[in-house]
Amino acid sequence: MRSSIIFLSALATSVMADNSTDTYTFPAGFNIGLVDSANLNSYCSAQRNTCPQICQQGTKLNSCDPTTLKFSCVCSDGSTPDVTPYSQTVPFFVCQETYVQCIASHPNDADGQRACKKAADCGSKNASAVTTTASTSTMSSTTLALATATESSSSETSSVAPASTTTNAAVALGDLTQYSTGLMAGLMFVAARMVL
Repeated sequence: MRSSIIFLSALATSVMADNSTDTYTFPAGFNIGLVDSANLNSYCSAQRNTCPQICQQGTKLNSCDPTTLKFSCVCSDGSTPDVTPYSQTVPFFVCQETYVQCIASHPNDADGQRACKKAADCGSKNASAVTTTASTSTMSSTTLALATATESSSSETSSVAPASTTTNAAVALGDLTQYSTGLMAGLMFVAARMVL
């Protein structure tokens, strides 16, 4: 019994190692030991929530280990997206934490702090905006076509723009639910920083 458990554990470890697509390496100066475990868990949660938004068509592999921050994001088509340019990913949080640690290591050194700021090039793309842009433009085009078809029987054409604007506002409000996880993770990060 015990030997079969050990064998299964070894097999699972080797399969996970074979499926690992993590090519991300921590930047120089980053010390994972200085990061609170609650923050590490938040980073991984945000990473797992952001991966499907970047892939858009679903994921084949989406994992993150909060003890090591090793993560994998493989889209359903087998591609491995570069998550570094996106906010709410492990590279984004590591970049921010590296900046904080760098500033802390240069307490009275303006030049050192300036170098920290220059080196901090954290991702800024919003992954949920990638998925909502397509639906918003499709919805807008559909509304414009419907408004144009409706107006073809009438002599007025000024209502085409207001119909499109109203629909875009409704689509924008409907898509706010996709931001909730990212906003919550960001708020938790800020709250943790304020407490520390």
